[in-house]
Amino acid sequence: MSPKMSPKQPRYFAHYSHISLGIINMFISALFFAMMNACVKILSPSMSAVESIFFRSIIMVVLLLGWFVYKPPRKKSKQGGWWLLCLRSLFGGLSMLALFYNITHISLGVASTFSQTMPIYVVLLSMLFLKERVGFVVLFATLLGFGGIVLICDPHFNSIPMLNIILGILGGFMMALAFISLRNLKGYFDDNVVVLVFGITMSVVSLGILIVQASMQSWQAVWHTPSLSEWGIVLAMGIFGTFGQYFLTKAYMLAPAGIVAPIDYTRVVFGLIFGIMLGDALPHFGVGLGMVLVILSGIIIGLPNLLKDLRSIKRSKNV
Repeated sequence: MSPKMSPKQPRYFAHYSHISLGIINMFISALFFAMMNACVKILSPSMSAVESIFFRSIIMVVLLLGWFVYKPPRKKSKQGGWWLLCLRSLFGGLSMLALFYNITHISLGVASTFSQTMPIYVVLLSMLFLKERVGFVVLFATLLGFGGIVLICDPHFNSIPMLNIILGILGGFMMALAFISLRNLKGYFDDNVVVLVFGITMSVVSLGILIVQASMQSWQAVWHTPSLSEWGIVLAMGIFGTFGQYFLTKAYMLAPAGIVAPIDYTRVVFGLIFGIMLGDALPHFGVGLGMVLVILSGIIIGLPNLLKDLRSIKRSKNV
């Protein structure tokens, strides 16, 4: 019996308690990530996407190192896994670069929706490379999601530049690759170690990109030293991103993925609200419908896991 449970407390009560906490943590995570994206949008007139990634990553590394002083990472039983960790950092970094670039050039809601297409590509990759069998409902949801992507890409109204469309699609695809590699890292590394290595990798890579750009142009052309007020936004961006990652990890630790994952789609709603507050125009009907289809697709794709987790909880209730 868990020490947190009283003798009269049924076992299923703990399940529901953890699920509620997991949902709350995922909701908070989505809000923090949306606020991080809003900070990137605010800084975009004076700061490039690469510089924003550099500051975001450096602040995250410093905060995590401070956290490790208070609570050292847990050791895992498996040895190795470094090549998987490098792949995860590479794919996640490319996805972040595409997201930050799109945030600086298109509306926040649309950029956030592109980043949430990850489940669609996970299904496709699982079918092609992992040879996983996919049911009709999931296949239908995947096609629905691709239809949403087509509408967001706006082939008739031409309101989104082609470069941003390509980066949006590639960003979601790279995030799917990062997610698949992340699933295999649990036995090798503590969750926060994975985040720390990702932060260090992105700090080094973004600084390297800035140095290469400076060698081709000038340092003044690629680097903007933040003003006093901008430093506050830069710090907020790093803190929001770090806390978003923390609550995301916590959500998956507290509750089954099938239940908490759909909550992450509130990030699109937050992104749309923050974008309008920062001056973005409301998306026209076609793009808005595409955003709804992507969200609906992701929820339907997660539906089998949701039902499976709920049945598992119901069985434990009857024990």
